[in-house]
Amino acid sequence: MVDENRRNTLKIFFGTTAALGAGMLATPLVASVIGGKAGYIKPEPSGAIPVEICKDVDSCPEDYGVSLDELRNGPVFKLLKVNTMAIPAVFGIVRAKDGKEYPVAYVAICTHFGCPVNVSGGIYLIGFNCPCHGSIFAICNDPNGCPDYNAAFLEMYVSGGPAPRPLRAIKVAVKDGVVYPLVAYI
Repeated sequence: MVDENRRNTLKIFFGTTAALGAGMLATPLVASVIGGKAGYIKPEPSGAIPVEICKDVDSCPEDYGVSLDELRNGPVFKLLKVNTMAIPAVFGIVRAKDGKEYPVAYVAICTHFGCPVNVSGGIYLIGFNCPCHGSIFAICNDPNGCPDYNAAFLEMYVSGGPAPRPLRAIKVAVKDGVVYPLVAYI
């Protein structure tokens, strides 16, 4: 006597397993065939992917700009939207060791587990702290660079905690006393 229910259950189980296995094997093949046409963005040598926020300051939405006068009161948070992506950014002024002031912006997401970071410093931006796992990010404010930390001038570096890499910078431009974001590196 043959149990038809058991036989049908086993057919469905093995058929589903075979279909899933074939799909898993076919996915990389299909992706390699259409990958060149699927909007691939080439990363920078650092591994960062550039995301254009504005082509230039004239095409930038007015609410993305931060006045230098406002930045002199301390760092400013902005949420930059590009298509379906939201990029949390902190704009600030870094005071270099030579006394000059430079407007900067950084992506405000920890590179460890993606937690939002807190600004450290007062009126001048000196770095960020991650409240989740204690990563500490500092800004190289030496115009000659910070070779001890392998950081160029105004680059971020990890000065403590588990973060695998520094926070990413946002390329900015200044026009008529207003700082605008141009390209975010995520």
